[in-house]
Amino acid sequence: MLVLNVNRNDVIYGVEVKPLKKNSLVTLLLFTAVFSALSIIYFGVVPLFQQERHPVVIAVSKSPLSTPFYVAKAINAFDDTCVAPEYIAVAGGQLAFEKVMSGQADFATSSDSVIAFESLKARPFVTHAMFVQSDNDVKIITRKVDNIRAFIDLKGKRIGVTKGTASEYILSTLLAIEGLSLGDIVLQDYPPEHLIEAFRHNEVDAILPWEPFAFQTLQSLKSKIKIHDTKSLSTLSFNLISQTAEQNLVEQAVCVIQGLQKAIHYITSYPEQAKSIVITELAVSTDFIDWVWPDYIFKLSLNQSLILNINAQANWAVATQMTSVDVTSSAINFIDSRALLKVDPGAVNISR
Repeated sequence: MLVLNVNRNDVIYGVEVKPLKKNSLVTLLLFTAVFSALSIIYFGVVPLFQQERHPVVIAVSKSPLSTPFYVAKAINAFDDTCVAPEYIAVAGGQLAFEKVMSGQADFATSSDSVIAFESLKARPFVTHAMFVQSDNDVKIITRKVDNIRAFIDLKGKRIGVTKGTASEYILSTLLAIEGLSLGDIVLQDYPPEHLIEAFRHNEVDAILPWEPFAFQTLQSLKSKIKIHDTKSLSTLSFNLISQTAEQNLVEQAVCVIQGLQKAIHYITSYPEQAKSIVITELAVSTDFIDWVWPDYIFKLSLNQSLILNINAQANWAVATQMTSVDVTSSAINFIDSRALLKVDPGAVNISR
């Protein structure tokens, strides 16, 4: 700092300079001291009061339906929230659900079909938010040589599904359109990742895989198969679930949803970058992502459509004697809207 020692009425470069009065000098020193103290507080102490972050484990189904989670991780969407997530990758929403119920995960991605079937077991879980929908994720695949042109031709055929998931429910829906039931076919149960091999080894005549397994079947068997048009016949959603939530878990769900909200905004604003993130995360091709992307609607919500869809699937499971339970519990009992209401009140539209 340059200090000029001037006397009263000294002239410097032709300008008369008057010395600071004693009070002015004290004021200047006080201002400097306060400014320095505030700077130390802002840059040094404030970070100590940033939101505490809690480690949480999230079981994430290996599917492009989980895109918001992949994007959230890639753009650090959880950094400003109260959670520090660790992902467990699993094959399907059913396995993700079991990770939560066994205590291996705090949260999971799960389809509405899994939620419907699990609700019949009266297990202590809740759904915090729906974050994506697709009307074409599960596909029915047959061999061209078998000449199965319509769903009525499935009668008497061996059909591979993953029981207790959207795969089985959508098959039942397609059969019902033709006046058939599961009793009219030979139903065979496989883990989702084994459906392709069962089909390849001629153990079944048709399979109902979800993505990315449907696309993998197409890539593997190419012109030998036929993928039937099932678009808009059924809607599949992916949801954030946990065990029945105490207040601490609800607060953590708020933070997870905040991260998902940022991710969905990013997906909407930068779809090509979001696709690249999914391609890297799932080690899939650009062709595959272009194949499924138009079918997806990424949006946070809890609405009456979800309730009706879960109830319909639960009622179907009882009617087809998939379970020993003969009375269903309304899906509303497995919805916890507290977290989503804090993040986006307008996204909640359910009636009790």
